[in-house]
Order: sequence, then C-alpha cells, then structure tokens
Amino acid sequence: MQSKSIFQTNGRLYSMIIASALTMVTLPSFAENNFAVQNVQQDAKVKGQVTDVNGEPIIGATVTLKGTNKRAVTDLDGNYVLPNVAKGVVVVSYVGYKTTEQAVSAGKNNTIKIEEANGLLNEVVVVGYGAVKKSDLTGAVASVSTKDLVATGLASAAGAMQGAVSGVNIQRSSGKPGSSYNILIRGLNTINGSTSPLIVIDGVPGAQLENINPDDIEKIDILKDASSTAIYGSRATNGVVIVTTKKGANRALQVSYSGSVGFKDYWYKPDMMNGEQYVRLAREYGRATKGKGQYVDDSALFSSSELKAIETGTYTDWFDEMTSTGFITSHSLSVTGGTDKVKYVTSVGFYDEDGTLDPQFYRRYNVRAAVDAQPNKYVKFGASIYATHSDQETGNEDGLQTVLRLRPTYGRYNYVTGEEELKYGSGQWNPYVTQKNQSWRYKKYDALMNAYIEIDPIKNLSLRTTFSPDIRFVDYGMWADKYTKRMQGSTNMAWNERTTTTNWVWDNLANYKFDVAKDHHFDVTGVFSMTKYVSDNLHGEARTFSFDSHWYALQNGSANIKLSSGYTQTSLLSYLGRLNYNYKGKYLATLSYREDGSSKLAKGNKWGGFFAAALAWRISEENFMKQFEWIDNLKLRVSLGQSGNDNVSAYQTQGQISGAKYYTFGTTDVIGNVPNNLRNMDLGWERTTEYNIGLDFAFLRSRISGTFEFYNRETKDLIMNKTVPITSGYGSVKANVGSVRNRGFEFTLNTVNIENKNFRWSTSFNIAHNKNEIIDLQYKEDLSSRGKSMEGMLGDYANLWIIGQPIDINYNLKTIGVWQLDEAEEAAKYGCKPGQYKVLDLNGDGAINDADRVIDGKRTPSLTGGMTNNLVYKNFDLSIGSAFQTGARLRNQFLVSYCLENNNMNLNNLNRNYWTPENPTNEWAQPGNMGTYRGKAGPWGNQKSDVSHTMSSSDFFRITQVTLGYTLPKSWLAGIFLSNVRLYAMLQNPLLLTADFVYYPEQLTQNVAGTDFMTTNMIFGINVSF
Repeated sequence: MQSKSIFQTNGRLYSMIIASALTMVTLPSFAENNFAVQNVQQDAKVKGQVTDVNGEPIIGATVTLKGTNKRAVTDLDGNYVLPNVAKGVVVVSYVGYKTTEQAVSAGKNNTIKIEEANGLLNEVVVVGYGAVKKSDLTGAVASVSTKDLVATGLASAAGAMQGAVSGVNIQRSSGKPGSSYNILIRGLNTINGSTSPLIVIDGVPGAQLENINPDDIEKIDILKDASSTAIYGSRATNGVVIVTTKKGANRALQVSYSGSVGFKDYWYKPDMMNGEQYVRLAREYGRATKGKGQYVDDSALFSSSELKAIETGTYTDWFDEMTSTGFITSHSLSVTGGTDKVKYVTSVGFYDEDGTLDPQFYRRYNVRAAVDAQPNKYVKFGASIYATHSDQETGNEDGLQTVLRLRPTYGRYNYVTGEEELKYGSGQWNPYVTQKNQSWRYKKYDALMNAYIEIDPIKNLSLRTTFSPDIRFVDYGMWADKYTKRMQGSTNMAWNERTTTTNWVWDNLANYKFDVAKDHHFDVTGVFSMTKYVSDNLHGEARTFSFDSHWYALQNGSANIKLSSGYTQTSLLSYLGRLNYNYKGKYLATLSYREDGSSKLAKGNKWGGFFAAALAWRISEENFMKQFEWIDNLKLRVSLGQSGNDNVSAYQTQGQISGAKYYTFGTTDVIGNVPNNLRNMDLGWERTTEYNIGLDFAFLRSRISGTFEFYNRETKDLIMNKTVPITSGYGSVKANVGSVRNRGFEFTLNTVNIENKNFRWSTSFNIAHNKNEIIDLQYKEDLSSRGKSMEGMLGDYANLWIIGQPIDINYNLKTIGVWQLDEAEEAAKYGCKPGQYKVLDLNGDGAINDADRVIDGKRTPSLTGGMTNNLVYKNFDLSIGSAFQTGARLRNQFLVSYCLENNNMNLNNLNRNYWTPENPTNEWAQPGNMGTYRGKAGPWGNQKSDVSHTMSSSDFFRITQVTLGYTLPKSWLAGIFLSNVRLYAMLQNPLLLTADFVYYPEQLTQNVAGTDFMTTNMIFGINVSF
C-alpha cells in the first residue's frame, strides 16, 4: 500500500516540488481566544525566512498571522512578507513538517526553523464513529490517500485501489464502460451470501462507492480485522471500507481544476484465425464429420458468397471492422475555503467514456457541497450533499460475441449478389444491422446527504447527532428490434424497470475524554443507531410495437404485456460502546461491544452481540529502546473480535405464499395458493471471530516503514441451504449449518530508496496470502465411496463442500492429452477415437464417471499484491504502478467458446495447434472430432466441475499505470493568478502477463457477450490551482 505518510516524512526535496499544489491545503492551528495580542499598523511589515533545521530554505510554506486571515507563502528562497503587521505570533505550516508558532516583529530578520514531522505516526485514521492517530491505532487498518487515488487516472475509486492494499483483492466485474468492481477482503467468509465489504461514505453505511469521483475523496480507510470491524457489528463480516470526502478549510478561497482527455483501444486482443487459417479449420472439420477421414468439396462447407471470398482471397477481419478507438475525458472543479468559524467546499465533476464497440458509453455527473460551522466553542453543525447522475449504455447484448464468432469468409455484403447480408448461414446476424437495433440503458440518480449538530456542554464531552439519508433511483430499460440475435427476425420487444431506494441512518453519539493521574488517557464513546432500508420497483414489458419507441410507450405493445412490482423494507437497531485507553503513548487498549437487532432474522434470534478487544505496545517508546536512534517506530498489536452477518433476504425467515396456482378437483378448476418455502424460526446470525497479530515499524527517519499482519478468521453458523427430506415437499431450507476459516498474512513495505537535492525515488510494495478452508458442516458424510481422490474426506457431496478444502474448489476430470492413431484400440474401450480428448481413468475401472474426478485447484487467488514506484527529478515526476495475483484456476469461458467448438465450425476460432492425422499433437483435439470429453460437467455445474483442459490459471502481472508529470516552476507563475500548474501524460494497462489464451484474467468465467476485453488507455491531463 502506498501510504500518504511516505510523502510526509523526511521529504523536504520532494515536498518542495509538490508544494505549489499543496500550499493552500495546509490548515492553520485553531486559535483560542487568549492568543497573543497582535499589533497591526499600516506602514509596518514583517519579513523573514523559513528554513529546515539545516538552514535550507523551505519553498511554499504557509505563514499565517495567528488569529487573523493574513497569510503569506514562502518564495523560492524561503522568504515571506506580511504587510501591515508590526508584531505578533505567526503559525508556519508545511506538509511533512511540524506546525510551528513563533513571535515576530517588523524591522528584524525573522528566521523560523521548522522540524520534520513523523507523518506515519501523526496521520489520522478513521476507524468508525471516530478517528485516531496512526500511532494510537490498535487494529489492522489500511489507508489510501487522495494522491494515490487520483494518480491512477481511473474514474472508479475501487479500481484506483487495485494492487495498492495488502489483503484486499479488487477485480472488475466487466470491461464495459462504467462497470463496477468487486472487493474481497481476507478471503471468502461465507458460502452462499455476499462477500462484499460494507461501504461507509461520510458516515452512511451501504452507500455506492462507484458513484464517487476520486477527486472528491480525501482518503479511504479499510478496516480488515474483527477488532476494527466489530464496531459495525452485523454488516462487517467482510470488512469495512470507510470513505472520507474532502472538507472545507480555514484558509482563503482556493479554486482547483483537474482535467484530462484520452483514448482507449484493445492492446491485448485475442489471436483469432484469419481467412486462410479458418478455411483450413473448416476443411479439417468437414474431413472429420462428413468425409470419413477424407476431405470433402468446399461446396459442402461454404456458401456461394464464401466460395467467392476464398477464390479472391477477400476475407473480413470482423474485430477490426466493428471496433474503434474510444474517447475518454474527465473534468473536476472545486472551490474550498473558510474561516475559523465557517468552512465550505463545493465541487462539480464530469466523466465521459466511450466504448470500443458502438453504441457503448458511460457518463457520470457529480455535484457536491458541504459546509461546517462553529459559531462558538460549544456548538458545531454542518451539512453536505453529494449528488450523482450516471448514464450507461452497454449496447447490443451479443455484439462482441457476434464479432468474434463471424467467419472471416463472410462479408458485410454478399460477394455474389452485392446485397447487404441480414443473417448468415451459420445463424449469426450481420453486426452492421444488429448493432443499431438494440439498447441496454441504465440511468442512475443518487443523493447522499448528511446533516449533524454537535454540542460540547463541558470540556472533553461532545454530544453529536447525525442524520444521513441516501436516496437512489434507477431507470433500467432494454429495447430489441426484430433484426437482432435475441429476436431472430420475429418481432420487437421492450421492457423497463424503475427502482427507488431510500436508506437512512440516524446516529446519536456521546464521547468523553478524560485523564487519570496525568498519564492514563481514556476515550469513551457510546452510540445509539437506527437504520432503515426501503426499496420499491415496477417492471413492465411488451412485444410487437408498430414503431421504435424503445421502452417509453410500453402500452403500445400488442403482445406479451407483463407488469410486476415489488416492495422491500428492512431495519436495524444498534447500541454500541467503545473504550480507548492510552498510557504514556506506550500501552494502548481498545474495547468495544455492539448489539444489533435485525428485522431479517427470526423472532427470538433477531438480536446479536459482537465484541472486540485490542492491545498495542509501542516498543520504540520504552527507555531501553532509546539507544536505537535509527528506530522511529516499533509497535506490536494483538486483537480479538467478532462481527456478524444477517445473510438472508428480507423475508427469508417468514413463510411466503406463492402466486395463483390452478388445481383440479374432479371436474372443478379452482385457484389457490401454497407455501413457497419452509421457514426456519431458529435461523440466527453468522458470526465471524478473528484474532490478528500485527507489527508496525519505521526506521531511519521513516525512510523504511511498513506493517506485518497475521490473522486467523473463523466464521461459524454459516447460513446456507440445508437439504431436507423430500417427503417435506421441499428440497432445502435456510439454516445455520457450517464453519469456514481464513488464515493468512499481509505485508506492506514503504521505502525512500534515494533522496538528494534534485532526485527522490520511493517504493511501496505489498503482498498478502490467504488460505481458505471449510472446517465443519452440520451435514457431512464419509466421501471415500465417492471417488479415489476423496478417500478419507468428510463433507457434503451434493453441494461439493469438503471439510479441509476451500469453499470454491474445482472438481474436474483430468485431461492427459489426445488419443493418438496407435491408441485406437485402447480409446475404443472408453467410447473414444484418435484425435479426441483423453482423460484420466483415476480408479482404473475402465469407465469414466464422476468417481474419476480430482480436486483441481480453487477459484480465488492465494497470493495478491502490488508495487508502486515514484521518482522525482526537479520538477519532473514519474509513477509506475503494478498489481499481481496467483494461485487460482477457473473455467475459461472464452476458451470453451472459441477453442472447444461450442458451435462447431459455424464459429471462427482462436488460432491454435490442433490435432490432425498429419499433426499428432496433444494440445488440442481434432476439429469436429473432440469427443465425449470436449466438456463434461458434473451435477454441480460447469463452473465447479468440468474437464481440466477447459480451465486456465488466472495468474497475472500487470503494469496498471505509468505517469509522467511536470510541475511548472513557481517563477513562471509569478505575477499571474495561478498558484500551481502540473501537466501529465498517463498510460493505463500498458503491460499484461497471463497464461496462454487468457485475455482478461479477472473475468475468466464470463461470456464475452456480457463483458469486454481490457483496454489500454492513453491520458493527457492538467492540474491547476488558483
């Protein structure tokens, strides 16, 4: 993880380079009413210089006359001037250095020396219902700063964190513009439920991270261990991501603008067959299927138009024909300022990304405003609103798949008649026709609001109430004209779904800080919280419209008119308390307890209590460590905590009644209803208990710093479907039936490798390992009889849950090559022929069945990580980011579709080395003769069980971004209204290393029709401050 603090410690030269952008962000200390008397007169002026402890000038430091808005910024020589000031006290602030106060007066040289601050320890971390200094942190919390987020140039904050945080695996759900990301923290904690962490944005749990412009984010804190997440109780089993947006500040008005434009295109596109390669494949297919080992005439394989194309060598590269370079642009404008009584910020943002396949696009508009006021020392209040509107068009649902499937022997126009083709003999449709005839449109509106008032009636006691509603509206429509793959030329159809969601949270917090005998510091917090979630939706659809009205006139459809609606309401009531203890900054303790009551669980099981305890010892503060001056920080942390999960739908524990059912009693037809499900009145919480051991370190004035974490997380009372006797009339019921464990380590290392007057090179590296296994099941059997590979194992065979194995194993037949000509007799025993796939008869019984399957890896990675290098030379900066993962195998749907003949020779194929009698390879079977084991799914479905050659490793190493920037010298901006200008160029995803035939390792299981390939993007941008 690239920590914000690496730029704040021992970083004078680096800070000088970025000072212009950060100058106006520094906050002067709050002034008390008893500040020193200032003497101001019109003709006097205070002059001086700000230096470091070695006498080197500090450029861009802010010098503020205490108690006023008068301020100056040091120039290239570190000098400052405060006009109309005779004497007083100034406050000097500069990023990476301690805020310093000093008396000054006119007529003398007021030199002020400032010391470097240990930013690693002073950095503030948000931990839920409060914040602590990193030095006082007892749990496992990782942070990502705004600088790290915007450095990637991505429109998604989740995407910007990819590879930056140890133990956090982030993968994109689709390659289409505007697609969201999936976040997994410390492995799979549940079998059937959601594995997504709780997202908290400005105190609102359950908010949408994808709606937030990264430019508006101050920082993101990720709570990973149970001692940290327990404060959020029932919703925190999968971790917590806390997003803090930027606030106003006590300073003169500052205007900042960030803008970029760029282009995107496919860099890593599949190696599909060209015309000549496909013709050879088709002939080989005909030889195997129609010619009894002999080639057949081309007229039996190709249409007259195709024969003409083959004769003239006129082939179509459909991928290049239908895809194009996409355009990307992003703009953000913010205004920040305030006084010691009122602080404000407002911003607007716009992001626009085209797809590489028309008509795909994604547009997002953000508007934000926040104000915080403190009229006196007793009262604070404030409000904010973050409004987002996004518009996403994903286009033809079969668009990219059609482009890849079309034979290169086809053309847009028939090569014989010259007419535009509509549908080809292979069953594929002409994309020039279909691309414009279908639309999938998602319009989203989101208003995230927050209002609070805080009263401090006595010293160290604060009472705060916060109301935070999040209101979302989604308008989702689909239109398919008759000439599309979906409608097959029959008719047209449209449907529209509108969903309104209101999620509000009301938190009431009391906090009291007190000391006992000077060295014992206590911080006590109590919270009463109410949460309510309400969602309603309306869905309508129809077919056979007389004109293209999309989904805006469903009443005009004349067939298959359908209407449905739904309503969901849940609530959560919570009480929680937390105690933080600090003795001399050496010994730290945190205790917390939370009670949650969930409307989703059964009566008698609605309430659950969740505890946490954590201890920390700052070893570096002990007297015996003072001799080791090179050790800046050494802290040992130990924690134990529990969180919960009400992992069921809103009314899962209640008996549900079916819709209308028709019954016949004798000769009488009646309408009635039946129970839809078995209810379980004993259904309770999933509970995750975790212990965590951590070590924080910083050496050599924080030039080397990092963390190491070891964790053991056990989830009990897993909520999943329990098989029940068929005589009950049902197959299963939701119950608490199992336990799973995640155990692993995380390591983060930040280093300043080289630092001198003109050059600085820093590195941030992280790596994490996780082992997932099922440790108990309510229903389990001896699996020895199920197959040789399961001898001695216990588990639930029907669901493929095996004690001692990961939740997400693959259970495959093992491919051991291709049957060769001299193996024809042996192949026949298994119903196979030469040229077909050969699989392992594990038990040697002469038959291939599920007993011959083997455990073939798992579907989540064991090892994840990333690294970022930042280099600065004078005014130039260079950043290189990377991410990697290893240890997972998944079914490669693209491989299955384009190497394993999902549609026989009707599809174009990936270029590969396949078997023929003249080319007896063991890599790929003969086209048209792949045999019974081309694919062979078990009863668990092909994502969990198939043949091993359908699988691929999802290992990858990717350079996520390379950014080169240049900050204009201050002297160039002297005398104009600009305070900072930085220009940059960025290349996103310039390098990707994967296994063969893997083009998007994070989406191996996805059908290309529903996703897209990864693109490489070239971005040019500018950052300006006024």
